[in-house]
Amino acid sequence: EIRCTGVTLGGVITGELWVGQGGQRRNFSVELVSAGLCSVDQRKIDYGEASQEVIEAQKVAQANKAGVWSIERGEETVGGGGPASPTSARAVEQIKTVQLSEICSGNLFYYTVIGDETSGLIEESMRLFTANNGTTGAPCDVRKNKIVAALFDGSWYRARILEKKGIKASVLYVDHGNMNSVPIATHLRPLDESLGTDKIPAVAKEAYLALTEVRSLDDDDGHDAATMLQRIAWGKPVNARIF
Repeated sequence: EIRCTGVTLGGVITGELWVGQGGQRRNFSVELVSAGLCSVDQRKIDYGEASQEVIEAQKVAQANKAGVWSIERGEETVGGGGPASPTSARAVEQIKTVQLSEICSGNLFYYTVIGDETSGLIEESMRLFTANNGTTGAPCDVRKNKIVAALFDGSWYRARILEKKGIKASVLYVDHGNMNSVPIATHLRPLDESLGTDKIPAVAKEAYLALTEVRSLDDDDGHDAATMLQRIAWGKPVNARIF
């Protein structure tokens, strides 16, 4: 049973969620809050519109570091309890508009920040690199984690060596997040020092969906999870809360 108690100026209906019948009937909203699976809107607390029951449930979740409260966050005011503890201030929460560039599983992906000037800078730099060097491979250091230039579809891109396998190497294209196995002799060459990730940070960032657990892509359910993530977020601007 959903018991509606109001509506926000933005048109969002607010209320309570009840489950069970008779003596087993209970307020599921409180259970969700106490398990750390959701939080109480701070404005509802400030305006005195949140019940003491859900406020106390949130305090319990915070004390137990349950669910969302297990994620380290910057110093902030939380559910009637004052500032967060100093030990939780190691990570700062950021809200950014991003676009997925590679999906690795149902909860692991790479993203780029929309409007990041680094993206345009490295794209133009690698275009010039390709024009100056052609598309012929050259001898280079193929150590694990070494940043090199790797050929893809007729252009050079920055890549990290993941593993060397005989005459081939597995690489991660650091500005896009996709991986590939390429011939070392023809598809790799040294990268200009000025284009290293210590000079220009990698554009693509690795990320996990918080509080989610999915099966591997080898499992049908894991494949379905990745397909759902693609259907929901691929090719669209996404507002992401980043910890």
